[in-house]
Amino acid sequence: MSMSTHLSASARFVRSTCLALAIALLVGFVAVQSFMAQYGTPVRTVVLDASGTDRVLAAAIAAQDRAGLRCSEKPALTDVVLFQHDRGETVSVVTFAEAVTRSAAHEGWIRRYCV
Repeated sequence: MSMSTHLSASARFVRSTCLALAIALLVGFVAVQSFMAQYGTPVRTVVLDASGTDRVLAAAIAAQDRAGLRCSEKPALTDVVLFQHDRGETVSVVTFAEAVTRSAAHEGWIRRYCV
């Protein structure tokens, strides 16, 4: 075999390898994009606001204290959560799941967890 035959075979090998790698990268990119389209929705963050001690919140905490529960700013898995609505000055007692859902919907803030 002559030198030109070896060079031609080597060039063909390099071209086919580069083409295979380019196709593999393209397939990988499409796969990642389709995965992101399915599962890459932005995660809604839960807004925790523990600042401020207004009278409505203090009254809600006092009511929970009278009921025998201890309220704290530290997150706890409980069914008694004090949730303050962003419209108005109301603090309501909701379940943990409802508080997380409302907070994710930006309806207000989780103020205290009462255990």
